[in-house]
Amino acid sequence: MFRRNSARAAALAVMAGSILFAVPAAANATTTAYTPQTACGSSYATVDSFDLPGGTSTVYLTYSRSTGKNCVATIKNTKVGTPTLTGAYLTFGDGSGRQEEWQNFSYYATAYLYAPGQCIYYGGRDYNSGDWWGKGPDWCS
Repeated sequence: MFRRNSARAAALAVMAGSILFAVPAAANATTTAYTPQTACGSSYATVDSFDLPGGTSTVYLTYSRSTGKNCVATIKNTKVGTPTLTGAYLTFGDGSGRQEEWQNFSYYATAYLYAPGQCIYYGGRDYNSGDWWGKGPDWCS
């Protein structure tokens, strides 16, 4: 009987220890309540995305059928709520018509471009990436 209770107590202690160690890790995880639709608008559907170096921000390309515009949003994954360099840009496939926004933002940066029937480049930057990072021309409306 002593061994049975000891084994059960040991199993419970291991389970309790696992739970105690798991909670702080989950509590320290960085999350943001902001989405591409929060940043660009509810009519914008996400088309593509990529992480900036280090995963400190994610760059999202979105498109709205109702407005015919593309929007890029660079949403911070770290230092959320703290003003740090954050930027977003869009250009036509030939590199012209650049629309950009960058400054010390707390949550995200956005840029919009009306480019019907054209392919575009898009990208972003943040305090960790050091420079602009982009993709394209991947999206053609």
